[in-house]
Amino acid sequence: MPEAEERDRFRTTRRLARAGAIVAWVLVAVFFGATFIRGGSMAPSVRSGDVVIYRRSAAVLREGDIVYFAHAEWPSGIVHRVVEVLPDGSVLTRGDANATRDRDPVPRRNIRGVATFVLPSGKVLSALSEALR
Repeated sequence: MPEAEERDRFRTTRRLARAGAIVAWVLVAVFFGATFIRGGSMAPSVRSGDVVIYRRSAAVLREGDIVYFAHAEWPSGIVHRVVEVLPDGSVLTRGDANATRDRDPVPRRNIRGVATFVLPSGKVLSALSEALR
């Protein structure tokens, strides 16, 4: 079979895969949320360039959860680990790569979500390059 025919044979499959990836991403964005990591404070658990998928509901928070929260100094938000849940529902957090916990407790209203999945940057770049072909 000539090479051109072989490429054509899989064209529909590639298009369906791209469409499926786009639909999945839209569903994640609507029902969950996603944020692109730009710093190294959560290494090695979450690295710069990774994408964190989080569920928007933070009904129950536990020590060890990775949360995405709003902070006045970082408009795009922060992803850190919960080190303690306080009686008022606020949490103390710390980046895995940081020696000490964050200075201020995070009020419950500032928590945008709890991480459910981390998509490593290599997989993100490969998926994007595949979708753009």
